[in-house]
Amino acid sequence: MNVIRYQKLLSNDGARAFLAKSYGLELLFILYECERNLDDNGIEDSYDLLIYLKPRRAAFSSHINVLEANGHIIKTVSEKKASKSVLRISANVRKAFNEFTSS
Repeated sequence: MNVIRYQKLLSNDGARAFLAKSYGLELLFILYECERNLDDNGIEDSYDLLIYLKPRRAAFSSHINVLEANGHIIKTVSEKKASKSVLRISANVRKAFNEFTSS
């Protein structure tokens, strides 16, 4: 990983909000891959996919709510299960993350 690419990712407000947590980079990769694969990932699914530096479930849910309130994560109703919310990163964060991973 190139430090300049990482600094450029940090220049995006949304990405910086993710990366403020120790598990933030892993979460970005998880949400990015889930969206690419059209997975039906909710909060619980995304939490379960975290492997390293896993926070407590309540702290994770709280952070997701903050990211959503600031427009960095979008929750949509699942097409498979109406009671489930699917998590997607915002277009702004996705663009910054695409640049980070493709450079």
